[in-house]
Amino acid sequence: MVRALALATAVALVLGLVVLVRGEGMPWSPRCELAGPAGEAVLSGPPAEMAALVTRALAGQDGDAAVADALGSGPALSCRIAPIAATSVAKEDPLGLTPRAQAVRSEVRELFGDVPDGGFGPQEVLPGRRPGGEHSLGRAMDFFFRPTDDPAQAVAGWQLANWAVANAERLGIRTVIYRDRIWTARRSLQGWRDYRFAGADPDNPVNRHLDHVHIDVA
Repeated sequence: MVRALALATAVALVLGLVVLVRGEGMPWSPRCELAGPAGEAVLSGPPAEMAALVTRALAGQDGDAAVADALGSGPALSCRIAPIAATSVAKEDPLGLTPRAQAVRSEVRELFGDVPDGGFGPQEVLPGRRPGGEHSLGRAMDFFFRPTDDPAQAVAGWQLANWAVANAERLGIRTVIYRDRIWTARRSLQGWRDYRFAGADPDNPVNRHLDHVHIDVA
């Protein structure tokens, strides 16, 4: 009897793990939430719906200016989505970006204008970057908002960073970093988290991403 109970318990645990791994029966569903400057709830909804709404607001097509204001106030929008697996698609000349990264860059330029960008190139290993890193593989890019002490630049940077999170599921965006904060699809349940550069000189403004929004894709 004891052995039968032990066996039944073990089977139940294994089945429970399978359910969790498959993502079935999870106690949450994909969803994005936007908070205002004071932390008040502004909007929430499924990722596809919120991505479209955020894009319309930033394009000036939505009459509610509070949405655009909230998007520029800091790490105000977060989405809970499933992890996005990395791909092995090679980057392409002349930009040195993968097709998915190129698609993100094109949408950024269409919505936000001619934002200075970099962190990519056709070289196998980019200057100052590590071999096999997201930038050298053509899956990452940086969008610059300078000077860092200009409030208008910070607002524009946060609008882009929050837009990237809102569109992460649709565009295959895995990581967004800006001004000491990070959002990742892999840990999206935790929302925006504190970020600290793991390499040398972590207090450098560039390593803190004070002057640029980092985006990498699958």
